[in-house]
Amino acid sequence: MSPSDDAYEARDLSRFAELYWELRCPERPRFVEDLLRVTLPGGELHVLGGEAQIIQGASLPWVMENLVPLLDGTRTVGDVEAAFPGVVASDLRDAIHLMHMHGMLEEGEGAAADEAEEPRRAQRAFFSRYLRRTGRNRSRGEAQRALEGARVRALGDGDAPLAEMLVTILREAGVADVRLAASAGELAQGEVDLAVVIGDQGALEAAARACIAARVPMLAANPGTWTIGPLTIPGASACPACVRLQIGAAAADPALDDGALRALWGRALVSRVAQHVIFHASGLLAVAPLEHVEVWRPGAGETALHPFMTRLPSCPLCGGDAPPRTATLSSGHAESLARMFHNTTVVQPWHIGQHAGMQAHISPEVRKLQSTPAAPSPRRPPEGVGAPNAAQVAAPLGAAFGAPAGAALSRPRDATGTLDVGALGALLELSFGGRVERRAEGEAHVRRTTASAGNLGSAEAYVAAARVPGIAAGVHRFELAARALAPLRAGVSAGALARAVLAGGSAEHAAAVESAGAVIVVVGSVARACSKYYARGYTYALLDAGLMAHRVELLAQELGLAATTVWTFDDEVVARVVGVDGIDLAPHLLIALRGAATEARDVSR
Repeated sequence: MSPSDDAYEARDLSRFAELYWELRCPERPRFVEDLLRVTLPGGELHVLGGEAQIIQGASLPWVMENLVPLLDGTRTVGDVEAAFPGVVASDLRDAIHLMHMHGMLEEGEGAAADEAEEPRRAQRAFFSRYLRRTGRNRSRGEAQRALEGARVRALGDGDAPLAEMLVTILREAGVADVRLAASAGELAQGEVDLAVVIGDQGALEAAARACIAARVPMLAANPGTWTIGPLTIPGASACPACVRLQIGAAAADPALDDGALRALWGRALVSRVAQHVIFHASGLLAVAPLEHVEVWRPGAGETALHPFMTRLPSCPLCGGDAPPRTATLSSGHAESLARMFHNTTVVQPWHIGQHAGMQAHISPEVRKLQSTPAAPSPRRPPEGVGAPNAAQVAAPLGAAFGAPAGAALSRPRDATGTLDVGALGALLELSFGGRVERRAEGEAHVRRTTASAGNLGSAEAYVAAARVPGIAAGVHRFELAARALAPLRAGVSAGALARAVLAGGSAEHAAAVESAGAVIVVVGSVARACSKYYARGYTYALLDAGLMAHRVELLAQELGLAATTVWTFDDEVVARVVGVDGIDLAPHLLIALRGAATEARDVSR
């Protein structure tokens, strides 16, 4: 490869790829024939497929003349190595991995059966060049079978001919179960993988309401405003109402008064919608309307993607009441900025099965910050807070967790309404926790339960326990890797925290903190965030704290606990209580926890 920022050598690539499931090589490598290969001066090879790349090197002619002809899907990697006994096996594997990572190879297992099916053979060959874009399919046959098995419903509210045209196009592409729906209610009846609605804004929102209730993804298209999108994944991406509140309704292009011209552009619009459906059903490409809205301007002969569309937490159609509302959109709609950030950092549908964060790209300095415990503050602890004695050690919470990360907690036996070591352990694990997967040479993958900026996990949990059966009273720090509470100092600190909150001006919140069984202090690792994002790091640390509070609040509801979030307090006092410097490690939020049963007794007195 040429020596530039975007170039690298194939050397040791196979050893690196063995560490990552996503980079596994095909069992029977097959060279993708539907590629355009152009030989450049100097022996370089320009390959055009799912992406463009230039390959060069002294061994390139040998690879193309000797190795590539054997990559026909009938041989395993071991068979290929045996065919060249004079070549170092690792060098061969490096070359194979390089071609695979750049979309030049696919899985050949079962290729003979696929090729025996003559219909749509050219379509499958075209699919093969895009396999590495998302990595969801290992061969052209897998992509075609996924498309053929998709269950699609189409509705043309006011534009029935366009919906009928869409059904015809999809059937010709191989989608067997694609039907027209007579109403919005029929879109979500039975087993449906995707609903497509073509109509005006009112029709789109009515259909989206039915699809969201039934958990059916829906792709919207509006021929009146010449827009495609959003692709609404219930609970994960924007709905038509989210779009209306963020960008409003685009005006129809006045240059299309001519009926014949409008019909021509309408057919083009439907063809583009069909392309997005094929992308979504086959998994070959990320569907642009999931994160953007595609806007056509037929009069000018151009299209554009509207900037990123986020799901609005307080959307009247797909959201709810999500305080605090700290941002006002141009439409006048009030939103929670931190929770909007939460929605934009969720793992996208085509990332399912991949690691939440691959840490190899993060600098050693950041990795060191991730693994270094918080240093005790040199300041004197407040009154009533003492140092831990020698008998105090990290309290393991693993045995107390009622379920592993990601498990449902809505079953009645989980929601006991009691704040004990089990409930607190589950709450911490399912919010601040995750899994650390150790890799070779000191590398590690961190699969965090809650998304965060750069997967840095800047929001950390310090727990001031007062009345939690099974946990000693005192200040503890939650350790993700050890799944334990590490004691920092003994004694009840509820009074000191309550005084800090009272200084912030809320007597009601101060009372909630003082009577809480435990208080989670969300401490932001500002130094960690800034080491990667510089000045923006502080903003990201604040947003991480906000979305973490959202996570804790929802989990507390599922566990039957009462959670009171406080964000106005004397920062310096809280920093002294938990033993941080307030600068590199800064307290952002307090979350007072009480058992619902305890709260009910208090109210009845």
